Amino acid sequence: MQNPYVKYLKTKNGYFYLFYYEHGNIFCRSFSHDGWTVPQKIAEKASPVFSVCQYEAITYLLYSGGEGQLYLASSADFASWEHRPLRNGTSPTDRTRFFLLPSKEAFHIIYHLPTEATGVDSLVYSVFRNGQWEKPYQIDRFLSLKQTPFLARRLSDAHIILYYRTGRNVLSAREMLLTPYTIGSVTPLIQTPTPCTDLSIINDTERIHILYIVRNMFRTQVVYQYKHTVAISTPRILWEDTNCENCLAYQENGRLILMWTANGQPFRCISENGGASFGAVERYMEKFPAYCIKGELLGANDAALNAAECYGNGQHGFLPAVFAPSPLPEAPKAAKQAEEDDYSKAYTALQASHKKQIEEFSVLLEQRSDEIAAVNARWKTQLEKMEQELSALRMENAQLRQSSLPEQAEKES
Repeated sequence: MQNPYVKYLKTKNGYFYLFYYEHGNIFCRSFSHDGWTVPQKIAEKASPVFSVCQYEAITYLLYSGGEGQLYLASSADFASWEHRPLRNGTSPTDRTRFFLLPSKEAFHIIYHLPTEATGVDSLVYSVFRNGQWEKPYQIDRFLSLKQTPFLARRLSDAHIILYYRTGRNVLSAREMLLTPYTIGSVTPLIQTPTPCTDLSIINDTERIHILYIVRNMFRTQVVYQYKHTVAISTPRILWEDTNCENCLAYQENGRLILMWTANGQPFRCISENGGASFGAVERYMEKFPAYCIKGELLGANDAALNAAECYGNGQHGFLPAVFAPSPLPEAPKAAKQAEEDDYSKAYTALQASHKKQIEEFSVLLEQRSDEIAAVNARWKTQLEKMEQELSALRMENAQLRQSSLPEQAEKES
């Protein structure tokens, strides 16, 4: 599932920005011709969950102070940020998932709140207009999707689609219009026989592509389905292994590309016809992070995105790992060399760790071998002793038989 503490923002000019939470602070990094900038602290004493978006060249960051306060930070250049409070209260918001949608005259916010039923949340829509909160609307009651309770996508300026669980193993979709406020009916998309552990959804003009992972007692399966108008395709199992995770669907040059990891190794599968058929599953051989995470990928209100999520490197400051087509300007050789050096150091450290583990296992194996040899020696000694005792008993038995033969002969005569 998505890491709720990491967000990626793609601007209209194709540049990427990384937002992440760490040690009570929210940071931002950008990519320039000199490489990735140093982390810039945007918010202090913040809660881990936040929302990022860009509207008409203004970037907005919605975050919570952890004690019920809700703040909105805005910037036109990613350098200076203006913070203003939206709400002062005592209700807990440190784990509330927000989805922020600015418009010309208001800020539209989708969020969730707990209900009286354990494990059931309420999906809520509210508007902040002219410095005042309008009456909130309850969209639906739903079951949370682990770290990311629900998914939301902006299809156009005032048109969004929500994805959330309406049953234990049922994923549904619901469309909304912001102006005027209009809510569509809920539409079930997939129903899985076992719990869904990961999910990636991408929309195009014709279909909703759904890549997900289900887990049973011993195996995990990577499954693909799509929705076209009102029809849902049959599930297509792409891969089965002991530990599949980090599934990601994106589009490139008219192709649909599906990726996932199995036991830490990346795989991908490509469709040339919008999900109607797929080529063979292949091992992804390009550079890929050893510790892979997924973060939400967001864009400007007028920027087209080819994915809704982005892979990040958990061992390299959450920097983006896989993009197609390459959205980042070509990095200078110095920046590339620095990144390669970082990967080399990480790989060397990993090698050293593996070498240490091998040495520890070798010592343990040697100890176990000595213990097994000692046990075998004791059993051998005991067996030899028993064989000697058995041989002595046999000899004694033979002597008794021989001594009893004359007595038996005298009795017969």
